[in-house]
Amino acid sequence: MKKNRYEVTPIIFSRLFRISILGVLSIVLGIFLSDRVWMNILLAANYLTDIAFCGMFFVAILYVSNAGWGTVIRRVPEAMFSVLGAGFILMLVSVIGSHYLYEWTHIEVVKNDVILSGKQAWLNLPSFVLRIFIYFGIWYFLGRPILRHSRMQDSTGNIEHTQKAIKWSAAWLYLGGIAFVASSFDWIMSIEPHWFSTIFGLYKFSGMFTVGLAFMIMVLIYLRRVGALKLLKDDHLHELGRYLFAFTTFWIYIWFSQHMLIWYANIPEETSYYLKRHSGPFLVLSVINIFLNWLIPFTILLFRKTKRSEKSLIMASIAVLIGHWLDLYLMIFPPLIGNNPEFGFIELGVAIIIIVISFGLVILTISKGNLVPIKDPYINESIRLHT
Repeated sequence: MKKNRYEVTPIIFSRLFRISILGVLSIVLGIFLSDRVWMNILLAANYLTDIAFCGMFFVAILYVSNAGWGTVIRRVPEAMFSVLGAGFILMLVSVIGSHYLYEWTHIEVVKNDVILSGKQAWLNLPSFVLRIFIYFGIWYFLGRPILRHSRMQDSTGNIEHTQKAIKWSAAWLYLGGIAFVASSFDWIMSIEPHWFSTIFGLYKFSGMFTVGLAFMIMVLIYLRRVGALKLLKDDHLHELGRYLFAFTTFWIYIWFSQHMLIWYANIPEETSYYLKRHSGPFLVLSVINIFLNWLIPFTILLFRKTKRSEKSLIMASIAVLIGHWLDLYLMIFPPLIGNNPEFGFIELGVAIIIIVISFGLVILTISKGNLVPIKDPYINESIRLHT
């Protein structure tokens, strides 16, 4: 272990490789045995993209708000952005199974459906694929300059890099946010093209930010436990614990707002979404979803002491990480598999792939540079953080 560096040992990659073999075999077998594999690939693409998006979103917020407290931990959310490429690849792979995922890809169905015919200008496969490139292009090409200036400042110490990163961050937040909302409409809401919600993008955003925070906390605690990130204090974890506590509550607020308005209006075209998810076996999963994404982390992090405790933060983060998988499952699967939720080796394999890709790419990226931006103008403020 070098000063201000994290070295990836061969043992870690060996373990990740052995674990990933199980995931890959599950997916390969799934392609030949079940159409469910395409739903799982779409889920994995969204999950990994959410982690990457949250990483850059967090970094951009730190820059535009001149928030000095997060400088010590900034390399982790920066590294999370490296997962974006994996999300992009899986999203393109999911297009191969688009016939199983999206009703609007069936030409005969569209011809005989007035609503789908009216949406055909937007919901068609060529423009769908084009928009995938546009969304990821916006996130990547506006995000790379932010990372470049952050790394360059480690060498020069020039404050101009911070000023330029702030400008790029403002552009990324504006255009990247629009792209995120539009992508949630395209990739998930269009699975049920007759249904729509004006706050679906905001609901997807709330889940993205909570799972990204949970993932960030887990990586930071790992780095401190292996002795790499010694500047990480309980005060930094306290701040992240407050964020996670707040945004799990924001998640349930948006969940309830969408549910309550649709339930109260009682319009058949809108209530169909919840009828699929709040009846039969899916009702049990919907209740578990609320427990994992809100009630468990909310209860754990209700106190100041638990927000500063590694053990408490790990428990809350694990609940959110599992909960986000279930949340995406409930968004994607019910209209495609009927009233009987299925869990098998395909779901397990995709979950393994998500863990290996996200953790592996993040620690590999972290190992390529300084673990802490030592020449950032806010570094001393972050080191002296007290909450």
